[in-house]
Amino acid sequence: MNNVISAAVGMRMGAAVAGTLIALAIAAPAWAEQSTPGALTLAQTIETVLARYPTIDAARAAIDAARARTMQSNADRLPQVSAQGTYTYDSLRPYVAISIPGLPSGAIYESVQNAYGVSVTARQLLTDFGRTDKIVEMARSGQITAQDALEETMNQLGYQAIQSFYSVLLLRNSADVAREEISALEEALRISQKKFGAGSATKFDVLTTQVRLSNARNHLTDTLASLEKQENGLRQLLGRTHGTPLDIAGDFDAEAPAIPESTAIADGMHNRPEMKLARDSEQTARLKQDAADRGNRPTLAAQVTGGVANGFVPNLYDNKGYVTAGLSVDVPILTGRRVTGERLEATAGVREAQAHERDLTETIATDVADAYSDLNAAKARLGNADTLVAQATEALTLAQTRYTNGVITNFELLDAQSSLRAAELSRLQARYDCVLARQAVARAAGVAPQP
Repeated sequence: MNNVISAAVGMRMGAAVAGTLIALAIAAPAWAEQSTPGALTLAQTIETVLARYPTIDAARAAIDAARARTMQSNADRLPQVSAQGTYTYDSLRPYVAISIPGLPSGAIYESVQNAYGVSVTARQLLTDFGRTDKIVEMARSGQITAQDALEETMNQLGYQAIQSFYSVLLLRNSADVAREEISALEEALRISQKKFGAGSATKFDVLTTQVRLSNARNHLTDTLASLEKQENGLRQLLGRTHGTPLDIAGDFDAEAPAIPESTAIADGMHNRPEMKLARDSEQTARLKQDAADRGNRPTLAAQVTGGVANGFVPNLYDNKGYVTAGLSVDVPILTGRRVTGERLEATAGVREAQAHERDLTETIATDVADAYSDLNAAKARLGNADTLVAQATEALTLAQTRYTNGVITNFELLDAQSSLRAAELSRLQARYDCVLARQAVARAAGVAPQP
């Protein structure tokens, strides 16, 4: 696993006083329990991110849109009722002239000049032999896909919050180590300058200490810059404005997962959001294929219309009520190869979804194997780091004794101190790698983000 400190600072700092880091390691569990009330724990950080991040709202809106599409696709199976109103002016009115001797002439009209009508029509689809049913099922499958997409979004954000949280913790501890390094070098410089003034040290001793001090200060500057970037990223996830205080409390828990690798792979195949989405895509493609197969089936519908209109003989200007009813059958004969095209598209969609599932199967197995490999390597480095710290501590004790007796120079003592600081920093990095590797195993196995 890439060394975060190496990426952030540019090189591993030989930093921090042994006593401070040992105290950090011993007191970390107590600090986790006695954290200030305002400090965010990892669990609270995950909860806050998942409760307010905009992409979560977007995913929930996509679910609402999918529900609306299901409602729309189901509309054809429900009664359709519409109202109509008509007005017609007819300047040419057919009529039959009547002429009776001794009486005024007259005419019988076949229509009115001003025709009015109001009606209500109800239409009900009786059957289209399963086509609408498949379209509704396809819309519901899209709704399930939207829900699984929300789960994937929450999964990604949760693990992003976890990595950002631990990166801030690591860099803050690294900054403390760098400050202790600077403090120790400043004290060494003071002693060197004092000895140089007394004639018991050379200018070379002073310059060498000054160079080390400048390098340590540069390391601190780089670490603080990387820390600021990580804190800004965490603030963004939490929805906090730039520059607001960011108080978090946590520890590097390096416990290994209890489940074996084979179980983690099986869990990943079943629980990974990406795999769920791939299965959803295949199911939707199959439903689309079924709907395409029913694309040229007949449609049978019933229609009833009732209303009031004038213009009926013999009293053309009387408003009369009426009712009409009927059945209609629509049988597709030539569709311009539309149905064939829909079938080919749906079949290709099924093949594409199946290929994606096979690719994910291999990817998940690789992800789990890589995560366990990283975890085992981090645990091994942590064990080596513990041994290295013990050896460096003993070496520093001997160096201090020899320096007191005048056997070694100040530079040799500084080298021993730097070796211990580097060992402590290496152990801190190994603990960080362990906790991230454990989270990587959980993510590869499809476990929801959790502390």
